[in-house]
Amino acid sequence: RSEAWPDNPSPNELLARQYTTQQLCMEVEAIFPRRGGRIDREVNGNGETRYVVKNRQGEVRKILFVNQEGRVFEERRREGDEEDEKESNNIKLGLGDFIFYSVLVSNAVSYSFTTFAACMLVILGGLGSTLVLLAVYQHALPALPISIFLGVIFFLLTRLWIEPWIHAVFENPFYV
Repeated sequence: RSEAWPDNPSPNELLARQYTTQQLCMEVEAIFPRRGGRIDREVNGNGETRYVVKNRQGEVRKILFVNQEGRVFEERRREGDEEDEKESNNIKLGLGDFIFYSVLVSNAVSYSFTTFAACMLVILGGLGSTLVLLAVYQHALPALPISIFLGVIFFLLTRLWIEPWIHAVFENPFYV
């Protein structure tokens, strides 16, 4: 503590002040509520001070550092970190995607087994291609567009051309 810092300043008083670089770089102690998070001060291998913000379970939420001018920055984790790998390896598919898939397949099964099989296989293929694109681009992608687009195209294709052809083949026997 110094004389420049009063014991209980109001938030408006703190915001209205002009601070020097020295004041911004001062060591302070942050006291969180009981059973709250905490900030730990750590020095890395390069001798740089980092402030690790942890939640009440002790999990790291952020890593902060202060530059020479007193500005606070958040340190971004690299893709090789363990926690980021755990999060990036998870594939999440929403319930809405499955509802749209099931509506298309149930509509296809009401016509014939051929349209059902075509739509189901194309939806699975579209989902697989979406997963391949997810692996290539490595960021979140919508799961619906490829599968539903291919599903509707093959539904119409099967319903309008393949089914009549199958019926024509069964009506007129073809001998080899």
